[in-house]
Amino acid sequence: MINTLADLLKELSEKENLRLKELDITHPPTIGAMYEGLTANILQKSLFGGLNLVVAKSSFIKGSKTEFDVILAEGEGVPVPYTDKFTFNPEQVLVVIQVKKTFNAKELGDSYENLMRIPDLYLNVPVEDYMLRLATDSVHHTIQRSIEDVTGGKLTFEEEYVYHSLVTEAQLPVTVVLGYNGLKSESSLREKYYEYIAGKASGEGEVIRGYGPNNYPSLVICGDNSIVKMGGCPYNAPLSKSPMGWWDFMASTHHNPMYLFLDVIWSKLSYKYGLPSVIFGDDLESPKMTPFLSCRIVQKGERKGWELWYHEYGKKDLESVQGTLEWEPFFLDDIQFRVMNILCLDGELDFSEVPSVEKDALEAGYESLDALIQSLCDTGLVARKGAGKICLLSRGCQVMMIGDKNIMGENISG
Repeated sequence: MINTLADLLKELSEKENLRLKELDITHPPTIGAMYEGLTANILQKSLFGGLNLVVAKSSFIKGSKTEFDVILAEGEGVPVPYTDKFTFNPEQVLVVIQVKKTFNAKELGDSYENLMRIPDLYLNVPVEDYMLRLATDSVHHTIQRSIEDVTGGKLTFEEEYVYHSLVTEAQLPVTVVLGYNGLKSESSLREKYYEYIAGKASGEGEVIRGYGPNNYPSLVICGDNSIVKMGGCPYNAPLSKSPMGWWDFMASTHHNPMYLFLDVIWSKLSYKYGLPSVIFGDDLESPKMTPFLSCRIVQKGERKGWELWYHEYGKKDLESVQGTLEWEPFFLDDIQFRVMNILCLDGELDFSEVPSVEKDALEAGYESLDALIQSLCDTGLVARKGAGKICLLSRGCQVMMIGDKNIMGENISG
């Protein structure tokens, strides 16, 4: 379903963009209103009935003076007198979109600055149950540590700040910048975006705020190219794949931008409303992405801040990244399969209660029980829980036999 609708929306946006460009209209506010209307129409076609969702143009979030181009909210807003605009409470707002007919370096900066203060509006907003589920999944996929490690002060300095960023991200609306024209290539989008961010770095005597991971938009689209936040809903970047505390929190792609648009919005709605997983199709493929920005927290004296690392790739290297990544299960040997069956039933395992596992692991060729434990932790679905104990990280882990193969996978869509 998601791929079919993404293709239809891409065709619609391209056709309507061409039609709007051909109109003999030069009045900037009118041009802006036309593209906001097109975006609102695309968003409306992306929604499911019966959820009490409202699409509003040129409206406000209580506590902010910024006018946002398109807002998706739950329930009605308060009308702004004598206009067709509305003001919504922060807890109503699920998606915020800034629209740009022509997305260039100036508009890039303007769109970032329009969205960067949104996290400030959510400091005192009540946390909903779905946000806790989303935060838990994001933390497990990214940090890959047990809840005891997370809450017991066992995270590293870098992991702790990534944890707080992920928990905050789960409470925020999806933020999207949608540019219809402008920067032509994935390479130019990356370069201009980094130039803007690099120009906002804090100096020795100056602290510039608003450029931490939570301030970045969830998704930036310019034509056929996009920059995506790997904040856990739905995309993530495990810390285990990056050295020295770096978190690959932003990536780029030239995959169908309307697929990404639907994926980030539907994933948010899926957590909140429990939408059926069938909307995501078989979910066996994911867009190929190229790391764009990594960050890590650093402390210099009394100051703490986010350090950035820009991944430089040439235009041809980026263009060579084609297609999608096909999902593959983890293949387990017999002893791993036995342990994972216990974990899927009980959620955790104390190896001292089943001493035969260590004996069988050694006979199967493992150097030690710890080597077996590490092999399971390397899947990202299992974490250590103290000495000789492990626990399951995933809410949707399944193990099965197909023919003579033991396999394991995570059955969570979105």
